Amino acid sequence: MMVGSNVPLAMAGVSRYAARRFAYPPDEAGLEATHAVLIEQVRAWKPDVLMPVFEHGWKTILAFHDEYSRLTAVVSNPGRELFNLLHSKDHMAKYAERHGVPIPRTLRPQSRDEALAMADQLPYPVLLKPRQSTAGIGIRRANNPREFAETLARAPDVPVIQEHIEGEDLELTILCVHGEPIAGSAYETLRNFPLPYGPSIACRTIRDDAFMRTGTDFLIRLGYHGVAHLDFRRDRRDGQVKLLDFNPRLAGTNEVSLRSGVNFPLMLYRLALGEHVNPCFTYDVGLEFRWLLFKELQHLAQTPNKARTVRELLRWRHVATNVSFADPLPHLAEGFSLLRRSVGRWRSSSRRKGRTAEPA
Repeated sequence: MMVGSNVPLAMAGVSRYAARRFAYPPDEAGLEATHAVLIEQVRAWKPDVLMPVFEHGWKTILAFHDEYSRLTAVVSNPGRELFNLLHSKDHMAKYAERHGVPIPRTLRPQSRDEALAMADQLPYPVLLKPRQSTAGIGIRRANNPREFAETLARAPDVPVIQEHIEGEDLELTILCVHGEPIAGSAYETLRNFPLPYGPSIACRTIRDDAFMRTGTDFLIRLGYHGVAHLDFRRDRRDGQVKLLDFNPRLAGTNEVSLRSGVNFPLMLYRLALGEHVNPCFTYDVGLEFRWLLFKELQHLAQTPNKARTVRELLRWRHVATNVSFADPLPHLAEGFSLLRRSVGRWRSSSRRKGRTAEPA
């Protein structure tokens, strides 16, 4: 396995399974800068298959897809246009409404003035969501018109406004080949980090055929090609599952699917090589997966419900974790990165306090 990353000490890069590794520029450098490095490595190393993982890598590969596909096989994907549209919360909501997929009440103002004019008629509480974001970054909650106006004023761009609904969080990962679903797994979120809107750091596989059909029917209508990860919430008011987010790629929670019996990366790899892949919707139901190092520990430090969380962590029946004694270096890299970020935040906070304390 050959690994490229734009962060120091990338976990995959220090894995024992990474035979070669290289660095490319950070996201801020733009797609052209990333492409210049990636294409040279592809030419030099001649990989059999190119499998982007995160958003910036995917956007780079899709922007220059013809160049890469002439050199190697790129794993199944929905194409640049659909990828970008589905990654946008604005356009994703439009697609869901068009194809009859339930979503919370969602408003898409085109200007701050238009958003502000809605303040007195919104179904509070509401969430203000950046149109382009991942992992819950930038989502803010407003409980009344005053909080809405204050939150809107701080938002860097005009957000999507969505009704906040209570209920259990559910997730689907589905692989399609030109609109035909060939593999899928479903699970429920048990804990997440960062609170309150971050991704799952503990989840449990479930079997819910109606829920799976909601996702597969949507992808069939889209003629979707590749892996999709869909986040839902079951609305406590009516019991209906409602789509919250759509990732047109493998998500960070993919390991729960892998451990329960659905190996999406391997299927993508084999499809890219033109091999036959047997459909797979059968997996180990009731398996709880925890990202114990270091997400569960961070959640425990942040949550106000520490006693309940400890009780949940002490239950170990049918539990798997991300801890690997056979491949420990990724854990060390993650711990070092966490420590470095913590020190950076502490230094920034100290500098701000120092400036505040300076005499006029």
